[in-house]
Amino acid sequence: MAEPEPDDASLVNSVRDGDLKAFEAFYRRYETAVYRTALALLRDEMAAEEVVADTFLRAHGARQRIDPARSPLPWLQRIAVNLALNRLRRRSLGLEPLPERDRWPDPATGPETTVERREMTVALAQGIARLPAPMRAVVVLRFVQDSSLAEIAETLECPVGTVKSRLHNALRLLRDDLRREFEPAAAPAGLGQPLPGELEGPAA
Repeated sequence: MAEPEPDDASLVNSVRDGDLKAFEAFYRRYETAVYRTALALLRDEMAAEEVVADTFLRAHGARQRIDPARSPLPWLQRIAVNLALNRLRRRSLGLEPLPERDRWPDPATGPETTVERREMTVALAQGIARLPAPMRAVVVLRFVQDSSLAEIAETLECPVGTVKSRLHNALRLLRDDLRREFEPAAAPAGLGQPLPGELEGPAA
């Protein structure tokens, strides 16, 4: 019988103690989430893999800073986002769609999918790629990683109000992009209105 997987606190304590097998398990547990974030920001598989490798290399070097009382994922995501944003500042990436297997979550999957909705998904991915890097990071964490506003604020080390403002402005820019691309077609559901309970009031 296989041994049960250790909980986060036990795994982190073993990593902090320098247990290499524990670090391998730590990598396997969080690598996919970190990769998805890096890929969604960079839209380049090789660059995303390099960010993942660098993230865990840095995490190993700073393992004593990992808090066993909290999930290490926001901390890892913060490292990955910072590395990815640094890459985005150094170079301009193309606007080709994400690889099919790593595309933004597509609400149009299923037998009812239409060509128009597929085109809208591609346009949405391209619109996200054109967002300023801080807005793109918030959109990726909110809609790719399904992080809460508080979790995003922790990851990016900024106030929740800043997260709300960036998300509000990002959705406005994306909505405007889709209007220009598809009018008189309607924008996808959810982009035309604030997220319930999250974006009330004017952006800060």
